[in-house]
Amino acid sequence: MEDGQYVDGSVWFFAPNKGAPIFFAVAYLVTGAVHFWQALHYKSWRLTGLYVFCSTVFVAGFIARAVGAFDYTNLPVYIASICLCYAAPPLYELTNYYVLGRILYFVPYHSPIHPGRVLTTFSAISIIIETLNGVGASYMANQSLPQDMQQAGYALLKAALIMQLVVVTLFLILAAAFQTRCRRNGINHVKVNQALLTLYISSAIIMVRCIYRTIEFFDLASANLSSPGFDPSTLSPIVRYEWFFYVFEATLMLCNSVLLNIRHPRRWLPKSTKAYLAKDGTTEITGPGYKEERNFLATLVDPFDMYGMIKGRDKTTRFWEETNIAAETTIDVDALRQTNGSDRV
Repeated sequence: MEDGQYVDGSVWFFAPNKGAPIFFAVAYLVTGAVHFWQALHYKSWRLTGLYVFCSTVFVAGFIARAVGAFDYTNLPVYIASICLCYAAPPLYELTNYYVLGRILYFVPYHSPIHPGRVLTTFSAISIIIETLNGVGASYMANQSLPQDMQQAGYALLKAALIMQLVVVTLFLILAAAFQTRCRRNGINHVKVNQALLTLYISSAIIMVRCIYRTIEFFDLASANLSSPGFDPSTLSPIVRYEWFFYVFEATLMLCNSVLLNIRHPRRWLPKSTKAYLAKDGTTEITGPGYKEERNFLATLVDPFDMYGMIKGRDKTTRFWEETNIAAETTIDVDALRQTNGSDRV
């Protein structure tokens, strides 16, 4: 039974539980299989294909952890498990960025930012976070490396976790600003509200996980593990007890995956980014969609297109106004034809 005491020779600090990683490997396999079926059913591979990949990464991570539970001196298995379990959560958040972009495409006239830029900008940041996660986790977990390299790994992981907390916060602010705009202008559509609610819950789950990981690594980084007189019992309970990992990492991320099974984005969002909600808040229209006239670097550096706003370029991209004008013109012409016909009678 786990007692928070160091187990001699264990690269995990403790003797890992043997049953828990097997359970979670199977659980993530099941939820990943459901995501696979949903991607086929909704034809949403571009939107939700990462859900399948995230589940697969967790399955591999817990298989490695199960192997390590039966041989807790195996350093390569430990490194593999740590790296895989750190890689998956930021990918879930990356998919949330994509989903928010699709929500903004659905109500483009109240979007604070070009919908396509949500994915471009936040994805670029996610790539940096994933790189820091990968390098940091491999350095931190590899206890055969010099102490300074292990400390560098801790620093990279802390930077990645803090960045993730900041990015998730900014993401939630962007989503809330969009929803506030919608409400103020009379848009209270169930598809918008339900899709945003799912993002809020998912992001909150990921936020709690990030806070847990940040606390854990600040504690580890402050400890001099290589000191001859170091006492492992002085480490935080978050490090010494395995159940913290299974509650705040394994269970939370499993809940997030199941949440996305139950509240799949395609239940509310249209398949095409050209489909959008008319300003009456009820009618769904298929229009020409956004046309991006800037190159990738420009959209990355200036995601809000401040230069375009100054030059008035943003007015040329308001296709929903052109669509409404065209619709009104068609109605007027039809009305005139009916009037002319009745005059002849």
